[in-house]
Amino acid sequence: MLCCSECRGNLIFTASEAACEKCAAVYPIRQGKIYFVEVPKTTDELDTIKGRLKRWLGKYYYKIGLNVLAPTFPFNYLRKIKQFFDPAQQIVVDVGCGNNRIDENIIGIDLFDYEAVDVVCDLIKLPFKPDSVDGFASRSVLEHVPNPALIVKQLYECTKPGGYGVHLIPFLYPFHASPHDYQRFTLEGQKVLFTGWEIIEQTNPTGPVTLVLLCLIEFLSIVLSFGNLKVKGYLYLFFCGILFPFKYLDFIFANRKSFVTLAPSILALVRKYGK
Repeated sequence: MLCCSECRGNLIFTASEAACEKCAAVYPIRQGKIYFVEVPKTTDELDTIKGRLKRWLGKYYYKIGLNVLAPTFPFNYLRKIKQFFDPAQQIVVDVGCGNNRIDENIIGIDLFDYEAVDVVCDLIKLPFKPDSVDGFASRSVLEHVPNPALIVKQLYECTKPGGYGVHLIPFLYPFHASPHDYQRFTLEGQKVLFTGWEIIEQTNPTGPVTLVLLCLIEFLSIVLSFGNLKVKGYLYLFFCGILFPFKYLDFIFANRKSFVTLAPSILALVRKYGK
């Protein structure tokens, strides 16, 4: 199902590289990963700290850091995916997976070559053949690309007819890099973004308590760091560790349509028209 990210030509694989039959582009394979791009360097201090923690802690960064200590109400990403896919029988791609392999049968792609990543690529040039993937899933990824409509178009082209997309996209959420941050989408904005797709569902997996915590932690980190970005990054993590228990109050408000106007993120379930 993989193809050349430049011309969509077929690839010839060896143990150390994949070469395009059409344009002669060569992509190295190192430690089981195929590299369609060179890994960029991060410049944002908080993102740099997070990147180090992801590498040092591996899966525990997500199990403990994201699911427990982060100020966002917990959302079972894998459970939602498995409502529509059987990863053992279907081709499912986790877009921007980071260092978090949520299921051994789900393919992980990212711009950075974390241990859990299978394909290192730029989302602007997805290396998948047309109509080859049963579904794509992403969590807080589409805000980090300068042209999300183009990414969604590529996801559409690579998805099989009748295939699904599961995408969690920030709405009312403070700026965060990883390595850049460009977009936010309202409920109606998501419908425009996914033009051409069938919108199956839009929900708010988090609520207003998460929103307050995110803004409060960002505010305290800015004020107490006195403009020092590195200090701000560590203060942010410190306040997450102190204030995270309050996020569980969002169980009252999460997944309730009346609170989608105060949602830090909105989950969109979409389907490509076809069989």
